[in-house]
Amino acid sequence: MRLAWPVQITGSGAYMPERVVTNDELARTVDTSNEWIVQRTGIRERRWAAPGQGTLALATNASQGALANAGLTPKDIDLIVCATISPEHMLPSTAALLQAALGCRWIPAYDLSAACSGFVYGMMAASQYIVTGVAETVLLIGAETLSTITDPLDRATCILFGDGAGAAVLRRSTDTGRGIIAARWGADGERGKLIYIPAGGSRHPATRQTVDERLHFMRMQGREVYKFAVTQMQQIIEQTCADAGVSVGDLKLLIPHQSNLRIIESACARAGVPLERVWINIDRYGNTSSASVAVALHEARTAGRWQAGDLVMLVAFGAGLTWASVLMRM
Repeated sequence: MRLAWPVQITGSGAYMPERVVTNDELARTVDTSNEWIVQRTGIRERRWAAPGQGTLALATNASQGALANAGLTPKDIDLIVCATISPEHMLPSTAALLQAALGCRWIPAYDLSAACSGFVYGMMAASQYIVTGVAETVLLIGAETLSTITDPLDRATCILFGDGAGAAVLRRSTDTGRGIIAARWGADGERGKLIYIPAGGSRHPATRQTVDERLHFMRMQGREVYKFAVTQMQQIIEQTCADAGVSVGDLKLLIPHQSNLRIIESACARAGVPLERVWINIDRYGNTSSASVAVALHEARTAGRWQAGDLVMLVAFGAGLTWASVLMRM
C-alpha cells in the first residue's frame, strides 16, 4: 500500500549478549560441523544470553542505547511496543516490565507477537499512533532469548537461532518528504505449524509429559519454510517498490530479516537487488527473530549507510506465517 506517513527514526540501539557460541561448539553436541552450517545457512556464530539473563535485560540495554542516541530520557516516551516471541514471562507483558525498568511514566506498553516479522509489524503499528496524534514519541523494540525455546539436541533448529535486542525511537518527521512511503504486511495461518511450539499454551499447558516429550521447544519444517521465504521475500520487495512508484534499483539499502544467507541471496538475486546494497550480519548473530531487523537497522544506521532522501526498505517473514515490509525515505 502507498503511504505518506511522516515518521522518522530519531534514535536506535542494540544489545547482544557477551557469550559467543561458535559452530564448532555446537558440533560437540549435535551431529554437525562448521563447514556444514556455513554452507547451508551462512552462520558462523551466534550470541546466547547468560543464565538468568532474560529478554527484559536485553531489551532494557538496547532501549537505553536508543534513548541516549536520540538525546531523550525515559520521561519523553509516550508508548512502548515490544516485539517478541520469547517474553520475560507469559504474564505480564515484557513491555510493561520494560516501562518500569527504564523509569518511564505510566504510559501504555504492550507486546506484539509476529515472530521474525515482529519488528516490522511493530513499525507499522507504532507509526500509526504517531500519524494519528495519539503519541509523539514511541519506543519500538525487538528482543529475543531464543536459546531458551530452542532444543539444543535438534540439529535442524539449534544451529540457526541466537539472542539479542534492538530498539528504535520513532517520532513525527518535520520534513513531509521523509517517512514511510509504502508498506505491506500479511499472514497465512494455514501454514502456522511450519514453525511452532507445540505446548505451553492454553491447548496443551505444561505437564510432566509435555516436558518429557520436549514439546516446549520450537519445531520447524525447514524445507517448506525455505521455499516460502525465498518467493515471498522477492515478491514483497518488488510489490512494495511498485506501491511507492519507485524501482527496485532505486533502493539505497535493503535490511532483511537475517534468517538464512541462502534465502537472502536467492531472493535478492530474483528481485534484482545487488548484495552490496543489502545489510547482512547473520554470520555473526544467526537468526534472532524479531530482534533481527532491529539490530541490523541500528548497525546500518550507525555505519552511515544512507543519507537524507535515500530509500531504505525493511523486510521480514516468519512464523505464523507472517511477512511485512516498510519502505522509508530517510
